[in-house]
Amino acid sequence: MAHDVVVIGGGHNGLIVAAYLAKAGLDVCVVEASDIVGGAAASRQLTLPGFIHDPGATVHMTMQANPMIHRDELGLRSKYGLKYIAPDPQLAIVFPDDSALIFYRDLEKTCQSIAQFSQKDAEMYRKFVGGAGQLLKAGGVATFSPAAPFGRLVSLMDQSDMGREYLRVILSSTTDLAKEWFESEQMRIALNRWASEVMFGPQELGTGYYMFGLPHFHAWGIAWPEGGSGALTDKLAACIKDSGGTVKVSSPVKAVKVSGGEVKGVILESGEEITAKKAVVSNVNVKQLFLNFMKATDLPEGFQDKVRRIRHSPFSAINQSLALKEAPKYKVGGDVDRAVMVELTPGNMDDFLRLFDQYKYGIPNTAMPLLIVATHCDPTRAPAGRHTLYLYHYEPYNLKPGGASRWDEIKMEIADGILDTVRQRTTNMGSDNILGRHVMSPLDLERYNPAMIEGDVMHIGVYLSQFLTNRPLPGWGQYRTPVNKLYMCGASTHPGGGVSGGGRAVAQVIMEDMGIDFRKVVGK
Repeated sequence: MAHDVVVIGGGHNGLIVAAYLAKAGLDVCVVEASDIVGGAAASRQLTLPGFIHDPGATVHMTMQANPMIHRDELGLRSKYGLKYIAPDPQLAIVFPDDSALIFYRDLEKTCQSIAQFSQKDAEMYRKFVGGAGQLLKAGGVATFSPAAPFGRLVSLMDQSDMGREYLRVILSSTTDLAKEWFESEQMRIALNRWASEVMFGPQELGTGYYMFGLPHFHAWGIAWPEGGSGALTDKLAACIKDSGGTVKVSSPVKAVKVSGGEVKGVILESGEEITAKKAVVSNVNVKQLFLNFMKATDLPEGFQDKVRRIRHSPFSAINQSLALKEAPKYKVGGDVDRAVMVELTPGNMDDFLRLFDQYKYGIPNTAMPLLIVATHCDPTRAPAGRHTLYLYHYEPYNLKPGGASRWDEIKMEIADGILDTVRQRTTNMGSDNILGRHVMSPLDLERYNPAMIEGDVMHIGVYLSQFLTNRPLPGWGQYRTPVNKLYMCGASTHPGGGVSGGGRAVAQVIMEDMGIDFRKVVGK
């Protein structure tokens, strides 16, 4: 078969690229190894019939700010019925003394919650939210459109006081910056925990950038798609098909075909060859693409060595999907019981940061679970009156002793320990409330989605050398590759992991190379 463009991997970014290119009139074919599209943004009935779980990504962090959604450029909302729900309250952080810090859509209500710990921090938070948007704007780092090369970004930042402050932020750790801004342990923990969601210890240099994403709660809201993460990717697949594109599931790629320095198509494990007349776009891990699917002779000398040196995130996660009779009820009560997202955490920074240190040495722990009850805002995910629970906890991939393979032995022991932590802060999470349970260890995550090499849900770590448009490699951060007409998208590229829709920027780069006016395609 021959198509204009072949996209390797039907994760949300690959589907977004395909949808925009198909809308531009190109003949696009998406090949996905799994039996359904979605990649890390898929939904499945993992426990009992009628309970819809997200085995990978569940919250779509910055998607509301993406023009694909708020301008409805692909008709996902108007034509395909995609609906996002931004709940309130959005996040609650519960401490060992059963006090809670709650983040609402409303800034003043949030400040009132902060004031119980520190009146000064409540006042500082107003300044923090006001300054964060200006600071991020000064950095000029695009998320939904192509960003400038890293060297140019740094040069631009150095042209103004605000830009230089932004540069200081991205070269700092969240731990240090949170200490500059806030005096209470509770606010410092909140910011450090938020930044760590990029699967990186908040003490590490470079994480300061992520701390300034917290005010997104008040600007756009953190949203969940009605029906599960798979609602987004299923509707993207429908959009591609309606535009004349092809989506092939259960079609793992074996090799990328290159001739004369130019990509020609892909070869599936079945032996089928699919020709790409104009481009191939990879949505898989950068290491899969260049080390598994391609030969050294197809790439510049030494390029594969550079790819091998790319480092993975310092920790992975264990994810439990639970079917519940009733939603968790917390000892602290009040609005925490309504919060879709709840973090349980130690009460001081020393104990909190020590957990991240353990991951470096392959030591699992069970002291800071994240609980998401999407059915608080989206009852379609469970039978009437029932609830789903997404119970997530950071863990090392390589255990010491035993390595990753030891996860098969200790998975349930660690999962039970996490559940015990939840029971300490709740009143109704006994076994009689749990109707079904499915546990995925870091090793299971890698088995479920081979793009998560070493259980890395971000594909690769957000080290400064793999940050912004240094991602995945310096010089190759604008979605192009050393092979002509071969492009990359997805978590291995800027803006990294999570469901933000960065594939929109990749579509713009490809259209530019093909002489297609992106603005005309989206009608703007």
